[in-house]
This record gives sequence, C-alpha cells and structure tokens, in this order.
Amino acid sequence: MFAALSADHKFLTLAVVNATDSEQKFDLNVSGARVTGNATLWQMTGKDLDAANHVGQPPQVEVTEAVIGEAPTTLSVAPISVDIYRFPVAQDAQ
Repeated sequence: MFAALSADHKFLTLAVVNATDSEQKFDLNVSGARVTGNATLWQMTGKDLDAANHVGQPPQVEVTEAVIGEAPTTLSVAPISVDIYRFPVAQDAQ
C-alpha cells in the first residue's frame, strides 16, 4: 500500500496490491487532509498471478475504471489485483 498527495494538493492517490486469492478489506483513515467528492478506482486484475496479455490472444489481464462516489470508510480489494484510488482533497477557504 502506498499513498501520495498530488503536487497541487488536489488529489490523494492510494495504490493497493492484493496478491492473495481472497478479498482483503481495510479501514480508510486519512489524517492531514479531508477527502471529499467522487473518487475514482482503476483496477488491474487477472484470473491468477501468472495471468499475462499476449499479442493475438484474448486478454488475461484487464484494467477497469469506475467512479466509486464518496470515500468509503472501508475499502475492499479484489483477489489478485492492483487497485489505484484517486480521492479529491477538500480545498479549504483561503
């Protein structure tokens, strides 16, 4: 798991790798920033750890994009996946 704030402080990006055969869940606790608004999830997954895409063959690994709405308090990470979340950060009044 890795998290980073964008250079302009407008987005918090969280990357999570689940190399297991079962769904993993964790609580999302953000301190030092307030996430708000619709979050985006990019998910790369395949049927197993050996899945790979080869020219001329149907893809075994796919990347999907989904809007997940407000940041949930608990995130679920699918088996055999890399999930990248992008959460908008509230811009406090100056």
